[in-house]
Amino acid sequence: MEFWLFALSPPSNVARLVRELQESLYRRWGLISPLALPPLLPLRFAAPSVRSASSAALAADSAIRRLAADLHARLRGERAPRAPRLRTAGLAVRQDALYWELTGDAAPLRELVAAVSPWPSMEPPPFPAVDGFFLALAESATDLARAAAELAAPPPSEFPAGALVLLTVRSIAPEPLPPRTVPPPAPPWYRALEWAEVVRVALKKPQQSG
Repeated sequence: MEFWLFALSPPSNVARLVRELQESLYRRWGLISPLALPPLLPLRFAAPSVRSASSAALAADSAIRRLAADLHARLRGERAPRAPRLRTAGLAVRQDALYWELTGDAAPLRELVAAVSPWPSMEPPPFPAVDGFFLALAESATDLARAAAELAAPPPSEFPAGALVLLTVRSIAPEPLPPRTVPPPAPPWYRALEWAEVVRVALKKPQQSG
């Protein structure tokens, strides 16, 4: 599996709180998915083009350079949208995924990445791109509602999004098997992957009220 993820990166202090929740789910329930990706608010999943490995890599490098320049122009220019103010809320299960929910207006940035993305939307996505920090998937029939009930979310807080980022995520290629060996079932995407942040554009700070 391979995909691109457009997301909002939180300030470091908020990212630390998200990671603490994810690590708690790993320790208490043995879940792997919480540690698969860095703490982010997902905006859009995109699917790579189906090409040969060499041509796909060249096309991706070119697309990333153009995309980075386009995003920088749109997000750092005089009329660029300001970083949305986000507020943490409660824990919620959405379509077999657990989130630390957020309120705030991230819709303009969702629309922006949909407009500039050189790749089509990924269907179905690895998990829903909703307003919240992804915490975990329901692995091995884990009762996420029970896990959420036992998880102590930090008190509500408000913060501006720090940056818009793009990750490239791909499965790690397994070791070659001996001839005539029946390959085992492919593991879930979150169990054997590598990711890299290939674009980061700092958002303009919100205007001070009053």
